[in-house]
Amino acid sequence: MRRIKNYGMAFCLAASMLANTELKVEAQSNFNSYSYDEWDESVAAPASYQPVIARNGLEIGSGPLNTPQDFFMDRDGHLYVADTGNNRILILDKDLELLDTLETVRMNGEEIPLTDVEGLYVTEDRVMYVTQTSEGRVLIIEDGEVKGTIERPVSNLVTEDFVFSPTKIGLDIYGRSYVLSKGCYSGLLQFDVDGSFMGFFGANKVEVTAQVAFNYMWKSILSDEQRAAMTSILPIEYSNVDCCEDGFVYTSTVGTQLPRSQIKKLNPLGNNIYYALGNEEFNFGDEEFSYNKGKANYPSFIDVKTNERGFIFAVDLTSGRIFERDQEANLVAVFGGMGSQLGTFTTPVAVETYGDRVYVLDRLKNNITIFEPTEYGALVEEAICRYNDGLYEEASALWMEVLARNANSRLAYNGIGKAYTQAEEYTDALQYLRYSGDKYSYSRAFGKNRLVVVRKYGPYFIALAVCAAAALSVRRRIVRRKKK
Repeated sequence: MRRIKNYGMAFCLAASMLANTELKVEAQSNFNSYSYDEWDESVAAPASYQPVIARNGLEIGSGPLNTPQDFFMDRDGHLYVADTGNNRILILDKDLELLDTLETVRMNGEEIPLTDVEGLYVTEDRVMYVTQTSEGRVLIIEDGEVKGTIERPVSNLVTEDFVFSPTKIGLDIYGRSYVLSKGCYSGLLQFDVDGSFMGFFGANKVEVTAQVAFNYMWKSILSDEQRAAMTSILPIEYSNVDCCEDGFVYTSTVGTQLPRSQIKKLNPLGNNIYYALGNEEFNFGDEEFSYNKGKANYPSFIDVKTNERGFIFAVDLTSGRIFERDQEANLVAVFGGMGSQLGTFTTPVAVETYGDRVYVLDRLKNNITIFEPTEYGALVEEAICRYNDGLYEEASALWMEVLARNANSRLAYNGIGKAYTQAEEYTDALQYLRYSGDKYSYSRAFGKNRLVVVRKYGPYFIALAVCAAAALSVRRRIVRRKKK
């Protein structure tokens, strides 16, 4: 840390002079790139991701797509696209070249069409789990043949009027299935490996808005008949699910009236554990909102995906932007937007990752866009990974390079401050954490620095206090003797 410390101020001075220059060096994009300062106000930032290619059905070689609803990337780089309007599944390679088309499958000796497919998941053995929403079932397909199905659960937990309309599906590392059903407000439907229903998993909570509080007040004074006549207040249903290799289930939510906790990380008990440091709720999307007739246009996340390095990507249906955050909820990158140019969308509905690439599916444009990280974006991600691996000095060196490119980077100040904290150089840590706006990390460093000061100077203070007390005692005795 000493070597980094000696050149720290030089890097900071260089950052202020080179920030504008570096912004021009980065490749031009069709969308604005920004981050947030310590006051949660947006500031310009170098582009972290750039679009490299966008292809529609004609360019892929499959013919026009028709309102595709979902896609899934397997470990081998095969992209499975649910071309819902055309009643088929396309299989592409990582460069969006057509490999195969699946329009029918064999079931009980007969060929059946793949109608109304809204979601899919593919295992390592290339077993496909395909949701047929209108048919009310999930097909388990292997080598073009249906090996099993997941259908309406029979359980005391399910009411008689429950309609099983599966839209999205994910499988965890143990082979258990998590299914989203249209109109289900009780959470994800969890099925065991053999297809048996295990129960509901991780339901959203009712959002505490002014209307909810008002209705609750009225229900406390109304009769049973009057309460029954009132409109029921239900939690918001999930929009998508991603089962990650870390064993956690990530979910996204659309149409919320509050901007917080729209992306959740559910543990095996179904509890959300994805919070900012200090167990604080946060906005996964923008901190600044546009307003329409006095109402804020909150983000509405349609899909979520976690890549192999632990970074979380989510697509905002309202703004068309893709937000990337790390496991501590720090904003890493923002890219995309609404429009007709390369890298912008009309109705983005799904996001996938493979390696360092990000894939986005647009339902109305009927195309797929591939993004790749810029040099700046790769630098930021590498710095975060180095810190998470315990390589604090290497991470600090990378964060210094980030500051040289972007003097507004809260992440860089925060990363350097945390690295100094781990190296027990708390005075330097406080200088950087002050600019990061991370009150939690600053408080921790401040407390540890105070403890160091107490341990360093405490014995001298105690010795001085003892000497002062002894001197005062001697003086009192001398005064008493003189008086006698």
